[in-house]
Amino acid sequence: MRNKTGQIATVIIGAALIAFVLWMPRQPESAAPAMTEVASVDAALSDDPVAIAVEKVSGANPMEGILELRALAEQEEPEVDAVVWLGVFGIQSGQLDKARERFSEALMIEPGHVEATWQLAMLDMEEGAYDRAVVGFEACMDADDTYTNGLFFTARCYEAMGKTEAAVIRYQQYLPYAPDTIISARVLDFITRLESGESSGSNE
Repeated sequence: MRNKTGQIATVIIGAALIAFVLWMPRQPESAAPAMTEVASVDAALSDDPVAIAVEKVSGANPMEGILELRALAEQEEPEVDAVVWLGVFGIQSGQLDKARERFSEALMIEPGHVEATWQLAMLDMEEGAYDRAVVGFEACMDADDTYTNGLFFTARCYEAMGKTEAAVIRYQQYLPYAPDTIISARVLDFITRLESGESSGSNE
């Protein structure tokens, strides 16, 4: 089951990445600091060993936290959230292949794990595997209706694939969930440009 730390983190990360796509050059590692910041808040209120380990990684004892996450991930009954967090920190350190391995490992432990599916979809989008990314985002949204940021990212994928009509539909579906009026205005601009036959702007 998806834990509270991961759930809050994904919402914040999704919103941050949307703003990032709209306004700034893309850097895949940008997601990880937001996740560790959320974990810091949650760990103080939790005796969850995964949350405590993540708190250490984002605090004064990063290596101790990583070692604790590895121990939790490699015990006889692995903690799937520890495996996912190791993947997240792999992204943060630029080790994208190792991150992908961790997320795939999490899915072997718990098929359909939503956080792992989401993170793999983000990596797929980053690497230009848009078809596969869409499948992942759609699976997350089907499994958990809090993953509304998937609407935005599927729109970006469809646009990158030249599927203008599908992109416009997804942008329109995302609008009610946009976190602020600035992002709403940008998404409306994307829609207008696409409907007029222009590109809304590359997410390269």
